[in-house]
Amino acid sequence: MSRRLVLAACAGVLLIPGGAHGQRAVSLRADNDAFNFWQMPWVRTDEEYTSGVQATVSYDGAARWGRRWARGRGDCGASATNCVSHSYALGQDIYTGVRLKGRSRALPGERPDAGVLWIAASQRVTGERTNTDIGLTLGVIGKPSLAEDMQRLFHTIAPRLNRPITWGRQMPAEPVFALALDHSRRLGAGALQVQPHIGASLGTLLTEARAGAGTRIERTFTLPFKRAVLAGPFSVALTSDAQLRAVARNAALSGAFFRKGPSVELRPLVTEYAGGLHLGWRTLDASWTAHSTSAEHVGRRAPHSWSTLALSWRALR
Repeated sequence: MSRRLVLAACAGVLLIPGGAHGQRAVSLRADNDAFNFWQMPWVRTDEEYTSGVQATVSYDGAARWGRRWARGRGDCGASATNCVSHSYALGQDIYTGVRLKGRSRALPGERPDAGVLWIAASQRVTGERTNTDIGLTLGVIGKPSLAEDMQRLFHTIAPRLNRPITWGRQMPAEPVFALALDHSRRLGAGALQVQPHIGASLGTLLTEARAGAGTRIERTFTLPFKRAVLAGPFSVALTSDAQLRAVARNAALSGAFFRKGPSVELRPLVTEYAGGLHLGWRTLDASWTAHSTSAEHVGRRAPHSWSTLALSWRALR
């Protein structure tokens, strides 16, 4: 019953109405090292950040709770600037410690097996060359996150590719939160765009400062289809990003905030690199992005690789 209540409460975030504003986009995202397509399936590790899913609904205009930061800006059109939009998201992240081949339990001293089930609300103010995002994430760690149940479910679907995993002692169940503020600037001309960015999070879920820069090279083509249903612009983009994070707290590593439980010592500086391919056609966008995260805790030295598959639909304007 408690699991059903948790799922029902979190799923409600995707049904939050946009008020008088129109729906802007719906997106689905999945993170997993199973998407490391440059590796053979049997050598893709199932450790560290092992899986994540996220569903997001975006709306035009300011959220009711964010009108104070809207600065009188209007809705964002197809190419509008000096505007505001907002979104709501539901997601789950799963983390597991390193296991030796043939062993179902994590090695001593490894990061604890953990999961976070969360909901988030955010608002973006778009300027001529800037984006400013403010958001709040609320979630739960421990068994109510359903991380162990979700991982067990998917490992039973493809047992030949997914080795069995026995979870160790989990963190005690506890609510978590994080406030986030991020700012980015768009530079460049033509097909090349450079986007330096800074940000910070504060809360029991995550407390860190971050800075980095991303690039995007995009070309748009016209597909040679005569039928109107198939015609339309087609875009291809290559993206990259490099980021440095100064981490003070990460609930998946630091453990529960109010209660004692398993934890490991954080590394204060973490680097992240990403590179991806994005495809767009009319109102649909699909992408694949590879990520590399340096060791996040003292017991680990090597970086960890994982990848993202994402699909989004934008409202036609």
